[in-house]
Amino acid sequence: MNIQQYPLPENQYHKQEFPKSQIVIHHTASGPSAKGNIDFWKSDPVAVATAFVIGKDGIIQQAFGSKYYAAHLGIPSSFIHGLGFTDYSTRCDILHKQSIGIEITCWGGLTRKNGKWVNYLGNTVPDDSVQLYEPSFRGFAAFEKYAEAQLVAVKELLLYLCDKYGIPKTYHPGMWDVSKDAIGGVKGIWTHTSYRIPGDKQDCHPQPELIAMLQSLEQATE
Repeated sequence: MNIQQYPLPENQYHKQEFPKSQIVIHHTASGPSAKGNIDFWKSDPVAVATAFVIGKDGIIQQAFGSKYYAAHLGIPSSFIHGLGFTDYSTRCDILHKQSIGIEITCWGGLTRKNGKWVNYLGNTVPDDSVQLYEPSFRGFAAFEKYAEAQLVAVKELLLYLCDKYGIPKTYHPGMWDVSKDAIGGVKGIWTHTSYRIPGDKQDCHPQPELIAMLQSLEQATE
């Protein structure tokens, strides 16, 4: 793996060790710079971050040790209660402590303007970097694609982390929508969409190459 250390200050995450049982994949809704996202977290006084950010070049920037944690799920209390869980504060705290977050740089959902696909800043995304969805996914008909180099890096990192912490590599088909299993703490690999409602978060989108990579993990070796 191509991992570089780009550490957050220690007040930007919780330097406490906890057993890990879940890995949550996010995308940043930003430009291609992994370091840029970590720099943004440095400017925010709240300890919200993920341990790893993967840029378009496939280089993994590590912000803090995977054995530590920071907030990265942001599950609304009303939503957890609506699923039948009554222990909101305790559950969110446990989910953050037991999970490892991975960010993939990506603009996320795109809209059509003047015959072009544009991000939320109004900047054009080239057609060969656009993934179309019919029907739409979480309110968007198109997303910026995750680059091949990013998917290779995610796979390498997932294999390493799953082996390191004894996390199952089994693919969860329901991970692309809210999952009571994910919120219930079931071990495995999930995405942010497994914990957040449509219209709230849309990371990650179910790009076929990402799904194929996740499905291949059980047969892969490190």
